[in-house]
Amino acid sequence: MAALAVVAAPLAVPGVVAAQSDDPPPPPVSINDFIPEDRDLSDCISALPRPGCGSEARSGWRQGLVFAVVVAGLGVIGWRIVAGIRQRDRVMNAPATGEAHDEPVT
Repeated sequence: MAALAVVAAPLAVPGVVAAQSDDPPPPPVSINDFIPEDRDLSDCISALPRPGCGSEARSGWRQGLVFAVVVAGLGVIGWRIVAGIRQRDRVMNAPATGEAHDEPVT
């Protein structure tokens, strides 16, 4: 509860306000490389966009690099799982040593 008060205290103080200027805010940027400017926005933003929506900028070497890194990471995870199972099986199937053996008493 005290942490909430510490976080909310600066927001509640009316004197702490960022410096404001008299200039109007800049207009929002609505240029998007993935949506053509000559099409209706509702045609291109959906689960099944119509033909002609999109651009050549949808993929590239960076997307391929991310895919390769994800596949390599999954390979490392799979390799560690297999190695851990093999190590567990080696330990479980190894002959027991020490007092568990039937050794003749002298």
